[in-house]
Amino acid sequence: MKFQCYNWLVLGVCLITGFTGVARAQVPDPKGNAVEETIIVTSSAVGARADELLQGVTVVGDSQLSETAAAGLGDVLASMPGISTTAFGPAASRPVIRGLGGDRVRMLVNGVGIMDASTASPDHAVSAEALEATRIEVVRGPAAIVYGGNAIGGVVNVIDGRIPEAKLDAPIVGRFVTGVSSVDRGDVEALRLRTGLGPLVFNGETVRRHGGVERISGFARTPALRALEGDGPKDRLPNSDLTFNTRAIGGSYVGNWGFGGASIKRSTANYGLPQEEDARIDMAQTRLDARTKIDLNLAAFDQLSVDFGISDYRHFELENGDIGTRFDNESWEVRARTRQKEIKGWAGSLGFDAVRKVFSAVGDESFLPKTRTRDLGAFIAERRDYGKWGIEIGGRLETRDLRTAFASRDFTVISLSGGAFIRPRADMFLSLSASRTERAPTDIELFSDGPHLAESTFERGNQNLNKESALSFEAVARFHAAGWDTHVNLFHSDFRDFVFLNPTGGIIDGLAEFIYLQDNAKLSGTEISVERDLWQQGTWRINGGLALEYVRARTDNFGNLPRIPPLEITGELNLVSDRLENHAELIWTNHQSRTAVFETPTKGSIMVNFSTTIRPIATSEDVRVVFKLSNLTNATHRTHASFLKDRLPAAGRSLSARLVIDF
Repeated sequence: MKFQCYNWLVLGVCLITGFTGVARAQVPDPKGNAVEETIIVTSSAVGARADELLQGVTVVGDSQLSETAAAGLGDVLASMPGISTTAFGPAASRPVIRGLGGDRVRMLVNGVGIMDASTASPDHAVSAEALEATRIEVVRGPAAIVYGGNAIGGVVNVIDGRIPEAKLDAPIVGRFVTGVSSVDRGDVEALRLRTGLGPLVFNGETVRRHGGVERISGFARTPALRALEGDGPKDRLPNSDLTFNTRAIGGSYVGNWGFGGASIKRSTANYGLPQEEDARIDMAQTRLDARTKIDLNLAAFDQLSVDFGISDYRHFELENGDIGTRFDNESWEVRARTRQKEIKGWAGSLGFDAVRKVFSAVGDESFLPKTRTRDLGAFIAERRDYGKWGIEIGGRLETRDLRTAFASRDFTVISLSGGAFIRPRADMFLSLSASRTERAPTDIELFSDGPHLAESTFERGNQNLNKESALSFEAVARFHAAGWDTHVNLFHSDFRDFVFLNPTGGIIDGLAEFIYLQDNAKLSGTEISVERDLWQQGTWRINGGLALEYVRARTDNFGNLPRIPPLEITGELNLVSDRLENHAELIWTNHQSRTAVFETPTKGSIMVNFSTTIRPIATSEDVRVVFKLSNLTNATHRTHASFLKDRLPAAGRSLSARLVIDF
């Protein structure tokens, strides 16, 4: 009862504030949410602007992150071009980039690994919250030059403010967010405070996200699965409730020379696994980070940055309240990078990184023995800009050493990249790049041997796996002219010794047996987005956009790769003024019939979403009220990239409200 009262109280405050804002609506230009211009992408080795990178890139700003109605990190990013999600229930969602996920997408926090267990299984939640971030950078396509073979498919870098980098302009600054959602009777609260004393700057933040049992449209199971197993849940997803909490404090010493600081963060979560009525995960991570950036006055270099993180992660998989399996990941990572001064037109960076991880799973689902993984790497990347055109080159050398009590493997991988770009006009950027990247197998791919209940499989690793390599090409075209904003990305990757799970045909303890194999594979696709200003009258304007994303992936000898997202087209229409933004969105997802031998096809769907952002105070943009109506038609949508697509559809119709206050 108290929970329902809180929901209605927050919704009432938002409505009152919102209607006041509509009545007084007047003027400045609305803030952009997804930004692809004038932003220096820190995840890039050459530190280029987002609109001049040779790969597809998306930078999501803090406004959109604080206003989104989505929950997990994968769900937040799934609306971006070329990105899908593992969609393993409301709690666990990890990004899938161009059909690649798991260990092929590097998840970072401030440039350092996320150091959780989300790559080990899709039911393991990502230990980073969107509301912690000041922005999120997503590099689509190979980023192995800087971040190693684990980034052979892309990088997601969550940038937060736990370690301040600059002095404050006011005694206290911060952000407060509160909101509710109807689909799960959920609520979210976030508070960030920052204060300073001379060169010392301190930061503290807390985030809480709670959701009850989620509503869905109709039956959870597909008709084909209901014919085999019975109807099962309808209208609601049993055991889909969740609670996530994050607390963090940090501080820095900021001077004319740069900054140095540290932070400590504690993240906890308790959430149900909808595919198992009595199964839950109890997760906790304690993480210590230290960062410094120093301005140098050396002959060749003008900046040195060093980032360090150490993490103690564990989670329990509970069955009827009893511990079934314990997962532990004790990790540390250090990354040093120097920025080179321009020498005869060449600028760039070089760096070194080291990672050590000890991962284990003990209990009913102990499919992996205790394994120590050690990675060492060094890279260099350079860019030469001639004005009308330019070139980029880069290289990386990396070693991986994996050891268990009974086996060990060592790998040395080399990655190279090169590309060229031209600017035919001031409003046009064209580029073509190629890379040959290598990835060493992971502990799970080599040494797993046991039941993996999240995927309903019995997994067997393959200690004879070779390193995986990919020859990738990407063509990029960006146009900004006459009211049009057009982005086109064409990509192709030719993998050699691609690692994937394949069924053996055997059954062990009632689970289908899968083994890690290798085959050559090809992935190709495109991402196209077009935006256009349609009308303007005074402070009011209308703009629209259309986006398309598609990827095709198959092996030479085993057919299609599994869980590859289908063709998707998104159309949007926006009516905005200085105080009001209205957004309508239609997402058409094609059916996916190009499936692996053990997959079922996925039906297409149409989703309709609306949102309104109101700035009720005429002289300030620091207060925003956001209403979102998601899945207006209560459509049944299933994410093909999800292991549970036949058992868990997306959430049903939902109304959410957020109040965001910057100060």
